[in-house]
Amino acid sequence: MKRNVSGWAELTVRNVACLAFGAALAGCASDTRPVVVGTPVAVATIDDYCAAAQKDIANSRVPARNVIMTDYAAFSRATPSVQPLETLQFVGYTDDKKSRARMISCKLHSAEQIRAAYGATAAGESTTCARLNRRTLDAVLMTLTDRQRKKMPFNGALPVALDPDEQANNEAQWLEGFTMVQTDAGNTLRIRAKSLRAGNSPLRRTSTGNAAAVGDGRQYCHLIAPDYLKRILVGDVQLPKGEFPLAKNNNGQTAAR
Repeated sequence: MKRNVSGWAELTVRNVACLAFGAALAGCASDTRPVVVGTPVAVATIDDYCAAAQKDIANSRVPARNVIMTDYAAFSRATPSVQPLETLQFVGYTDDKKSRARMISCKLHSAEQIRAAYGATAAGESTTCARLNRRTLDAVLMTLTDRQRKKMPFNGALPVALDPDEQANNEAQWLEGFTMVQTDAGNTLRIRAKSLRAGNSPLRRTSTGNAAAVGDGRQYCHLIAPDYLKRILVGDVQLPKGEFPLAKNNNGQTAAR
């Protein structure tokens, strides 16, 4: 297990076809939150990805330690600590050499859980996993050249769309495969996150003596990896139209592309 130490808000159903395309920082018409002009949108490195996601999704002011797990079965069973604040991360890859990340899975805490543990000013309001995907999209778009943008293989009325989270009812359902990215009949690229939210409850102690959510206060996300999204946008990954079959990963778990 590798340990590393390490920031937007709600994407509503009304924003399903919302994309900051060509003006990556402009945001969506129905998103009333202010945008800081001149501040570049950046994506955290893989090592710090879920810790940065925790800051963003809960508007958290408490630094989180990111715990990177390489065993999917162990990741499936684990629960991140609240005190000290931890995030758990598992990365799925498209290649056996594990050089091309495809999906990043983060076990995070809700803003309510962080406020319960650290005080009323420790976090803002929770947002969605889709909002994290939007930030990734904005950042990746800003790395594309004009030539790459013009050659993007998506030519629908809306080239790229962010769908609302696919919401799981329990952790077992969250761990099941899902369609993370696809093109629709109009040749729009559609990106989807999968989330699990659970309510807040009093903290309980783990066997190590640390306070943990122990099943409550969860905000878990399956997110598209920035490198994978960029390769899709520049045409290096060919996606079939509509739904496609789920594939097995190296651990025998089902996973969508």
